[in-house]
Amino acid sequence: MPRLLCATDLLPKSEAAIDRAGLLAEQLQAQLSLMHVVSPATSERNLEKALQLAITGLTARARPPEWHAGPLPEVAVRTGNPARLIIDSIDKHRVDLLVIGPHRKRGIRDVLEGTIAEKILNTRQCPLLIVSQPAEVEYRQVLLALDVTEESGTAVRAAEALVLNPHARAMVMHVCEPPYQGMLRSAGVGNQEVVSYVNHSRREAASEIRDLLRRTSVDHTRYGVVIGDSHPAPAIRRAVDMYQPDLLVMGTSGGRVRRALIGSVASQVMDAAACDVLVVPRGSLPARTSSLH
Repeated sequence: MPRLLCATDLLPKSEAAIDRAGLLAEQLQAQLSLMHVVSPATSERNLEKALQLAITGLTARARPPEWHAGPLPEVAVRTGNPARLIIDSIDKHRVDLLVIGPHRKRGIRDVLEGTIAEKILNTRQCPLLIVSQPAEVEYRQVLLALDVTEESGTAVRAAEALVLNPHARAMVMHVCEPPYQGMLRSAGVGNQEVVSYVNHSRREAASEIRDLLRRTSVDHTRYGVVIGDSHPAPAIRRAVDMYQPDLLVMGTSGGRVRRALIGSVASQVMDAAACDVLVVPRGSLPARTSSLH
């Protein structure tokens, strides 16, 4: 049975994450835990008060009438470092998917210390679902931003095992930047020849994506494929604007998550995407989750 963990700060912005975790748990027939971490207070009295408020609030949220999904979730309230305790819980309970709400920006502190999402993704323990939109129904429109690497294959398997239901419409976005396009124009090659070269590159890219889907998907025919022709971040943002997905799926390569999430493609897309985002680090799909796929 899959195991889901929803880590919440109990703020209004995280309500949708709790609802989405409940929907997914019902969809997957999974065990679900809700977790809140109270940061250490200046005094023992303040800490005890904060803990009691958190326990009362989270318990009420996980029971009717506030709980609308299937089986009632487990509830855990801890005190300490949020990222460290969440990582420990993922490891201890062999969590298959972590669900969180949108990040509360802290400016330079995020750059120096890293966000909780970055710290969790760096462990490559499990996929991370960042929920920013109301969760009323299962995902219906899913966009996967893929290249042709092993990480993208993992992202496909994770999406199909954890969030893609049989009725969802799935589209793959792949960015193709023909390597010699600028060089050909500089060398005086005619426009028609350059266009022919670009179109050939795009057809090859689409064929490579189809091959990836055939190798990694249970049903590769369900996917539409669109090839972008600019830099990845703006191309993905345009695709999100055009197709209006409920969910964007991206993979990350092992060992480079922090760099990928600060000032580059993943960061730019996650900050701007008006939809939920599933990030799948390399090697983060447990064998038991892969067996569901």
